[in-house]
Amino acid sequence: MSGAEEKKLILLVDDAPANIQVAHEILKGTYKTRVATSGAKALELVKVSPPPDMILLDIVMPEMDGYEVCSKLKADPSTRDIPVIFLTAKTEAEDESRGFEVGAVDYIHKPFSPLVVLARVQTHLMLREAREQLAREKRLVDRLLDNMLPGAAVKELKNTGKVVPLRYENVAVLFVDLVSFTSYCDHHTPEEVVSSLGDLFILFEECARRNGLEKIKTIGDAFLATAGLLEPSADPLRAAVNCALEIGEATPKLGLGWQVRSGAHLGPVMAGIVGRERYQFDIWGDTVNVAARLTSAASPGTVGVTEALGAGLSGLTVTPRGAVELKGKGPVPIVEVTRPAASSTS
Repeated sequence: MSGAEEKKLILLVDDAPANIQVAHEILKGTYKTRVATSGAKALELVKVSPPPDMILLDIVMPEMDGYEVCSKLKADPSTRDIPVIFLTAKTEAEDESRGFEVGAVDYIHKPFSPLVVLARVQTHLMLREAREQLAREKRLVDRLLDNMLPGAAVKELKNTGKVVPLRYENVAVLFVDLVSFTSYCDHHTPEEVVSSLGDLFILFEECARRNGLEKIKTIGDAFLATAGLLEPSADPLRAAVNCALEIGEATPKLGLGWQVRSGAHLGPVMAGIVGRERYQFDIWGDTVNVAARLTSAASPGTVGVTEALGAGLSGLTVTPRGAVELKGKGPVPIVEVTRPAASSTS
């Protein structure tokens, strides 16, 4: 990019050609300029691409004075962030005060010093660049937070600066685990593994969103989500099971030879953010542990739940597995949930 292309563009607005010439001579070595000799023309030229980086604006002009021009610029979302400096012979305190009230960033009296004009223009251009950089960084942080945390947690963090750890009742916890992932890794390059796993987790996230679940995190080749935690759910367990079944049906369609097994449990959990430098929203409690162990016990393509909870899943196929040893729980009667045959093949 050439030096000329890098120069900032200043719109000079004044009805006196002599004043325009003086300002142009001051700026021409450092900046590009565009000229408007009336307020109406200024409002036209400010929309011409590329837009000006700054406006030097006279106040005393016929038909539309500088105050009105500045007010219109600040009322328009497409131009309100362009800094305006009044360059004027009006030197009374009330004139200057009004200039700031209508949105100017500075007010320079005529006759003016070329060095002062250049210094103030440079200062306000640098301030604008700093604000824009901060805005870009804020958008990046917002995107990172949205990727790391559930939406409700992001909202609370922005509003209060923290997410208060709480106990939540009647939460469905869903684990989805990839079958034979280790074997897949042994026969594919790291690039292939990461790319395929990325596609899979996008699929998981889309299914979770459609069923009203909140993604908590991925753990290696496993996916953890909840229903009824930060967002209300009329039937969190059914939402979690439906999500798992949808994932189980969609995963083979990726053409990678993968299957999943899932486990869901319903009960209280504790949730909050851990870490200071790297935020992580997480959940803890017996409900989480049972869901994880049900996942390990389930057959590929099914959702493992306890027999007691499976009794409430009308409309789905619930197949008893008998008592299965769950770590820390002993023998627990479980069932495997699938869709009815007619539903799964339709």
